[in-house]
Amino acid sequence: MSFHFTPQEIARAMGGEISGKEVLAPGPNHSAKDRSLSIKVDPGAPGGFVVHSFAGDDPIACKDYVRDKLGLRWEPRAPDNLIVRMRERSSSQVERSSSPAAEYTYKLADGTPYLRVKRTADKKFYQAHWGGSDWVNGAPKGEKIPYRLPELLEAEHDEVLIVEGEKDADRLAAIGLMATTNAGGAGKWSADLNPHFKGRNICILPDNDEAGELHAKQVASSLAGIAREIRIVRLPGLPPRGDVSDWLDAGGTVEGLDSLMKATSPQAGAVLFPFPQIMSSAEFLDGFVPPDYLIEGLIQRRFCYSLTAPTGHGKTVIALLISASKALGLPIGRHDMDPGRVLYFAGENPDDVRMRWIALSEKMNFDPKMIDVHFLPGTPKLSHIASQVRAKVQQIGGVSLVVIDTSAAYFEGDDENGNVQAGDHGRRMRSLVDLPGQPGVLVLCHPVKNAGPENLLPRGGGAFLNEMDGNLTCWKTDSLVSMHWQGKFRGPDFAPISFELETVTSPNLRDSKHRLIPSVVARALSDHERSRVEASSRDDEDALLVAIADNPRASYAGLAVALGWISSRGENKAKVKRCADRLKADKLAKPDRRGTLTLTEKGETEVKRLRAIQRQPTSVSV
Repeated sequence: MSFHFTPQEIARAMGGEISGKEVLAPGPNHSAKDRSLSIKVDPGAPGGFVVHSFAGDDPIACKDYVRDKLGLRWEPRAPDNLIVRMRERSSSQVERSSSPAAEYTYKLADGTPYLRVKRTADKKFYQAHWGGSDWVNGAPKGEKIPYRLPELLEAEHDEVLIVEGEKDADRLAAIGLMATTNAGGAGKWSADLNPHFKGRNICILPDNDEAGELHAKQVASSLAGIAREIRIVRLPGLPPRGDVSDWLDAGGTVEGLDSLMKATSPQAGAVLFPFPQIMSSAEFLDGFVPPDYLIEGLIQRRFCYSLTAPTGHGKTVIALLISASKALGLPIGRHDMDPGRVLYFAGENPDDVRMRWIALSEKMNFDPKMIDVHFLPGTPKLSHIASQVRAKVQQIGGVSLVVIDTSAAYFEGDDENGNVQAGDHGRRMRSLVDLPGQPGVLVLCHPVKNAGPENLLPRGGGAFLNEMDGNLTCWKTDSLVSMHWQGKFRGPDFAPISFELETVTSPNLRDSKHRLIPSVVARALSDHERSRVEASSRDDEDALLVAIADNPRASYAGLAVALGWISSRGENKAKVKRCADRLKADKLAKPDRRGTLTLTEKGETEVKRLRAIQRQPTSVSV
């Protein structure tokens, strides 16, 4: 029975809507507003379409539900024992929390060890390369090779099964099949691997999740024109995230797999990612609409920016201020904003974000339960939840701004400074600009090691920064944070924006003993306010210079007492240290052998100038 429905016809029949290449519609027994069921037209799939339920509904029931809505005559067969067993196993698959530890060795054609992959019981993977006599931590520097390469070269038959992990390849090999995989799992197929599959008949067995589906298509596209034939065989009845090992555990056989392979048509030239159309200049510009600004003169829609600052320099509190201001349509300094919906990925420390958000709501006088800012706490892999995020954003009506807090929390590789992984991560961040509403994306980043105010570049080096449209930066001096940019910024230059950080308490932030928990909020400053704060900071530095001259060998606590810098907890040594760090940076003071502060020659000269000013008589107008 051929499947001839268009996405538009499916959307009408299902009461859903088109989102990219899929239709999002209510699942079986769900409300009309539900969008948990994804339907994609796929001529290569059984029945001509594939379904996925974000709500975890049974895939067979979902397919029957779609057929019924489309008016297709369908006599569902009683499931055979294999499908029944797969359904029975689906609950145990979800409950299983860890896999046994294992070790896999990749060997060169002559059998020499090349790469070792260790899997821990909690599903973490570690790679090492052969150093000639022992294993050395880290992947090999040379080209990548497929798993079980010697067996692949010696195989007498052409058929090769490509799976997503070493465990599955070993499992298939144990029943007499030629199977292989690539190191690193889904999304890590490399062109280095392609020559080993020249002229082969390839069967790809994807895991039952979005990452597995994308990986299968990546492999098939990479091998197009190299392999003789390529089939993507989707195993029936797999539980969510299930794989071929689960299928075999449920009773799958070589004969059953052979039948599925024969029933699956080869990819048409395996061109799954077609070559983009070459356009004339007129075609290239036709229909283009310049992106609007999210923050006037600063951040644009459909652009992706990093916001780089060391820990403690205000990037989270400033990102929360920007989020609230965007939702409320309030300016940031001189930069106006229209109201818009915000999606905030709270990955690094959701509880800290919650406390700062509560404190900010009281400071800005908005209702945190009503404001149009939406949060996604935790650190799920974005590659695994992309469809769910898109469906949810579509359901709430699109977003204007997406904030990622932080880049490191959502990094899916094992080498944050590796060019390939950093580039993949940057592209994953950039892909969020395609969410419904065409938002601008702000990715909060930690800087490179030992970063100073002149070296605030995001980790990942050029490979990550290349994927950003600009790198905004924050640097904190005392309570004042200056936001500007470094390294790259697509757009007109702008004057640095100053923020003041303030420690606050809230009656809604108390611990179990009812003690107030302090939090921090940010406030954008006007030019006049910034000048006032900077002048106060200079006055503090001047006062500390004179105190050092008057109290030689005094400790930080002694200097705080001499200056009257006393907090509720006693001497404010932290304030002395902050001012001292600035004096040392300006070469006005330095530590002696005991660690106490002493003036440099330049500092002594500055103290003489300050004392001379203090001795000048003050003129009084009559």
